[in-house]
Amino acid sequence: MLFVSIGGQFMNSEYISAKEYAEKYNLHPRTVQLWCSEGRIEGAFKFGASWAVPDKAPRPKDKRYKNGDWVGYRKRERKTKKDVSE
Repeated sequence: MLFVSIGGQFMNSEYISAKEYAEKYNLHPRTVQLWCSEGRIEGAFKFGASWAVPDKAPRPKDKRYKNGDWVGYRKRERKTKKDVSE
């Protein structure tokens, strides 16, 4: 839990550090920092050198390919080149 100064008054807020967010979702802290800088975590803001992330913020969607179309594409590519050269 972070204590944030707004207008000179310290108040207990519902924000956690990027490191705590990373531990919560089993991520590397640098990944969370990158997501915050890219705007992928809604409501995160930077104070000094650290990031404050809302405690209830959901984990962003993974943008990597997971549909299986790319699995084994190099093998398929080699077979097609081999068939053409014969």
